[in-house]
Amino acid sequence: MSHTDTTSNCPPRDSLLAQDPAALPWVPWAMPGAHFKLLSADPQSGRFSLMIRLGKDCDMPLHRHVGAVEGLVLEGGFHYEDVPAVRYTAGTYLLERDGAVHRPVSPEGAVMFAVFHGPIEGLDSEGNVTGRVGCGWHIRTWDNALAALR
Repeated sequence: MSHTDTTSNCPPRDSLLAQDPAALPWVPWAMPGAHFKLLSADPQSGRFSLMIRLGKDCDMPLHRHVGAVEGLVLEGGFHYEDVPAVRYTAGTYLLERDGAVHRPVSPEGAVMFAVFHGPIEGLDSEGNVTGRVGCGWHIRTWDNALAALR
């Protein structure tokens, strides 16, 4: 292939989604003190991608990942409540496997990019499910927030 051939490596338009996250609004998330930007969502697979912003002193509720979550910390940082000495700061990649249960705490706030391979469930202190947010919840919440801004 020559360097002048610009068409054979171009994906069909319907197979590419490009977003400028800076141009998107922050929308309140299901977890208090946090906001999100929906970058992509696939209802068939249940996978969705978010920008997540944790506010200063954000103390997220206990939750379980039904599907794995991959994240990249872009700004600030956080730790898990049960291991406060281990900090995840800008540049850290995380893989939270299916079934992971934890409670993130962010004294300084953080911004992350995350790919969810399934929903997350809120848990009470006994481990009972208090709510579930997945791809459909994010699409509905995002669409409603954008409609309210118009």
